[in-house]
Amino acid sequence: MDKTELIKIIKKRLNLNESEWKRIESNPRFQRLFENALNASRYRLIAEVIESKGCHSGHVKGQKLVFDSAGNLLTKEAPDRVCSFLMPNLCVLINAFFENLMNGRDPNEVIFNTTGCFDTGPACGGWGHVVIRMKAELKE
Repeated sequence: MDKTELIKIIKKRLNLNESEWKRIESNPRFQRLFENALNASRYRLIAEVIESKGCHSGHVKGQKLVFDSAGNLLTKEAPDRVCSFLMPNLCVLINAFFENLMNGRDPNEVIFNTTGCFDTGPACGGWGHVVIRMKAELKE
């Protein structure tokens, strides 16, 4: 696939009218994205549970949530239950990795690549707590 084919796929997927699409197509930031998106698509973002205590959803150490380079959860590779309280903080990390990929940088340059769920655990009035660390891996 080349850049032209990729742009056609993105255009079709977004389903924007011509006026809306022209704004995207003429934006230098999106031109940079188009240049880097093919290379970025070689990556998957892996969020691995590194600590878990008292998780009502059953997340355990070593469990992985896998996302494509655009931030889509790959549900066929996900646990049966994914806690929604992990997602807001995880979304911030996904965005940081995505920004690096779309700017042609090493996605693993994200310094603060660890986050957790909103539940603070029993010591602070909650039930439990899960900590997740994210990294980007090249697809096999």
